[in-house]
Amino acid sequence: MHSAPSVAHDGAVAADLSLMKRVAAGDKHAQRVLAHRLAGRVRRISQRLVRNTADAEDGSQLSLIEILRSAGTYKDISSIERWADRITVRTVLRHARDQRKKPWYFGFVDPETVSIPPEEPSPSEGTPRGVEDYLAELPAARREVLVMKHSLGYTTEEIAELTNNPIGTVKDRLVAARKQLRKLIVRDTRVFAESREKSS
Repeated sequence: MHSAPSVAHDGAVAADLSLMKRVAAGDKHAQRVLAHRLAGRVRRISQRLVRNTADAEDGSQLSLIEILRSAGTYKDISSIERWADRITVRTVLRHARDQRKKPWYFGFVDPETVSIPPEEPSPSEGTPRGVEDYLAELPAARREVLVMKHSLGYTTEEIAELTNNPIGTVKDRLVAARKQLRKLIVRDTRVFAESREKSS
């Protein structure tokens, strides 16, 4: 009675392993299939982690290249998507930090070009602005750990590993990010309420 789901799962795992072997062997069709499968996911992760639109797009492209290059390291311990997430996070963060080290980098963001990923509430009920607006106000280090924890579902230990930081540092940044986020929302909510009172 319960064998069908297991068989289907085993078949999906075998198909994924076969796909990754073909990608690693340089099969152009398999590479296109994998890139198409992961492109949207990679782009959403990059947009959440990096507030600069150009850096997010560059990070997406670099991540897809790195995923294709690393196909031979894939094991069926996790899904292709979860495996690719880790590569994407590492690649995007590395690229963003390299960019921030450049003397001409100002982190300019054109608000007209920033789009909120579909999964993010915009705006959140009870808050004057969308989640992405508040995340953009956080320092990069705080925003990164908050997104990795609550949007991507990584544990504190996994975040420490991916960002090459001590667990204590990650915990401190998470606490600070949550406090700052709450303060921003409280501030805007108060201003929003006062403006409504004046206009009524």
